[in-house]
Amino acid sequence: MPALTQKLGILFAPPLGKPGEVQSNNQKLMSEMLESLGPIENFHQNFHENFTDWLPFHWAEFSQTTRYTYVLDDISDEAALWANMRHMCRKEIRKAQNSGVRVIDDFPLDQFLEVNRKTFTRQGVSPLADDEFVHRLDAACVKNAGRRIFAGVDESGRVHAAIYIVWSDGTAYALMGGGDPELRQSSAYRLAYWEAIQFARTVAQRFDFVGSMLPQVEHLNRGFGGRQVPYFAISKSTPQPPSLRAALKAAVLSRAGILKRKSAGPAATK
Repeated sequence: MPALTQKLGILFAPPLGKPGEVQSNNQKLMSEMLESLGPIENFHQNFHENFTDWLPFHWAEFSQTTRYTYVLDDISDEAALWANMRHMCRKEIRKAQNSGVRVIDDFPLDQFLEVNRKTFTRQGVSPLADDEFVHRLDAACVKNAGRRIFAGVDESGRVHAAIYIVWSDGTAYALMGGGDPELRQSSAYRLAYWEAIQFARTVAQRFDFVGSMLPQVEHLNRGFGGRQVPYFAISKSTPQPPSLRAALKAAVLSRAGILKRKSAGPAATK
């Protein structure tokens, strides 16, 4: 998967015909696509939640794992959003507000990257993308869609937490976020998220939290009252042949299998 991309998938033409016919045609197209890939050493892709039929991948001996994101399907009603939050989430937002944290919505990108790095440093892992990549992505978002960075800042000017959101085609996405490990108790991250959702109401109809499966992040997203949305992570990994002779044999057998299926015609994919 490309960096900072949660979901991809297969795009089909708008469906025409009966549901069963549409499904059969899509399965045939998927089978043909998988055959065209040839021998696969490693494959992994997260599919958009609208992709619900992975049977051709199963038949081709791929594996599937269900993953989750959280989505606010309708962000038009502020009162409803607030009411649907878990009690602890509302409590933490009020806590941040009462502690003097305010949210600014024009936070500089380079400063955001510094805050974002602190989160990964605390966890002992590398950021999801390097600074050069994020700068290119940011320029593309500014040009082709929309983006805004929200940061919770206290009266001393210290940055507690920051959220980077993008929006396109009616949906806003929480693409990146981070916070200062030494200031985590302020709950500024919750407040920044809430302000980001409030802004998103002016440019989109729904809000996608873009995950996460991490326990410490999942409970935060769930706290905002989002709907849990499953999507497929499909993968395949072929063990390395023990020798060159075995590798050549596997390649010949794979090619022969493809030619056999093609010569059998459409019935082979039913």
